[in-house]
Amino acid sequence: MIRKRFKGLLFIYLSILSASLLTQIFLPSISKSDNALNSIFLMILFTLSWFFVHIGVQNNPKRFVVNFMIMTVMQFLAFLTFELVLVMNNAAWIQVIHALGLCIVLLIIQTVALAQSGKS
Repeated sequence: MIRKRFKGLLFIYLSILSASLLTQIFLPSISKSDNALNSIFLMILFTLSWFFVHIGVQNNPKRFVVNFMIMTVMQFLAFLTFELVLVMNNAAWIQVIHALGLCIVLLIIQTVALAQSGKS
């Protein structure tokens, strides 16, 4: 069961890594440091969220939906704060859009992975 749960987190890590590589290939206007900043922030955010949901579910599996909703709200608030910091620091618009697009894709991946791990 734990192996299945970490499989979804590993898939998120692989998605972030591949998105980072694809960004360097297809969006050369985003510097490597900006790309790394977006990727590392999202990796930390999604890792902490993943553990929040699964630690709470281990104690009480019936709380999966509640933990999932709390996690999603916390992710949105943390991500919007990150976007606000980027905008206030006059980051390039492409970096802000890149972070937004990457976050949306990762939310979809995480939702599917958590739904599959929650079935077990």
